[in-house]
Amino acid sequence: MLITSRNNPFVRRICSLREKKFRRESGEYIVEGVKQVREAVEARCDVRAVIVSESYSGDVYAPGLLTRVSDSVFEKLTDEPAPQGILAVLAIPGTQPSPPSGDCLLLDGVADPGNLGTILRTANAAGYGDIYLRSCADPFSPKCVRAAMSGIFFVRLHIGEDEALSVALEGVPLICADMGGEDVFSFGAPDRFCLVIGNEGRGVSDEVRAACAQTVCIPMRPSCESLNAAVSAGILMYELAHGREHTRK
Repeated sequence: MLITSRNNPFVRRICSLREKKFRRESGEYIVEGVKQVREAVEARCDVRAVIVSESYSGDVYAPGLLTRVSDSVFEKLTDEPAPQGILAVLAIPGTQPSPPSGDCLLLDGVADPGNLGTILRTANAAGYGDIYLRSCADPFSPKCVRAAMSGIFFVRLHIGEDEALSVALEGVPLICADMGGEDVFSFGAPDRFCLVIGNEGRGVSDEVRAACAQTVCIPMRPSCESLNAAVSAGILMYELAHGREHTRK
C-alpha cells in the first residue's frame, strides 16, 4: 500500500516525533538516511517502522516493517536538507542512571544538540560507553541524532536528576574540564574516571564542580579564548584514556 495523503494519521504521528513532547509520550524517535537506518538494524535497535519514498529503490533493511509513501508525503516527513528517501522510527532505550562499565562522561548542561551529537559520536569512537546527561539538550532530537552519526546506537545514555546521577557515579572520580585546570598532556588519569564537560557558555556548574576530584585543561595560545565544547571533549577523551595507556607502558 502506498500512502499519498499528508493528512494520513500515520504520517501525522511520524511528523509529531520532531517535537520533544511527542517523543517523550510515544517513547520513539526518528533516524534518517541509508547509513543510519542500516546501522540501527545492525546494532539491533528496537526498530518500530521503516518508511521509504515512492522513488526510493535501495535496500530497506527491515522489510517486515516497511511503509511506502509518495515523494510528496516523504518531503513532509523528512528533516534532512538532502533526504535519501528512507527513515526509521526507533524506540527510545531506557535511560535510567546506572553505574558505568568503564571510563565515562558527565555532560553538564550541554545545550546545543549539534555539540551533544558530536560528543556522542566521538565518545563511541574513543571507547566511552556510558554518557550521563544533566540538564542537556534532548539526545533524541533530529539535529542531535544527525550529528551523532549512529554513535547514539552504541553508547548508553543515562538521564536523571542530581541524586540519581550521584548514586550511579558513586566512587567514580570526576575530572572537570576547565581553563584553570592542570595541563591534560601532563596529567595522569586514574584507572577509571568520569570526564565532566560543561555548558558551552557557562562551563561546569558550581554544584558539579564541587563534586569533582581534579580539573584539567587544554593548553592554548593566548590569542584563543576557548574551544568548542565538542572539540574540547574530543581532545580530552582521547588524551585522558590513551595518555594513561602510554604512561603505563
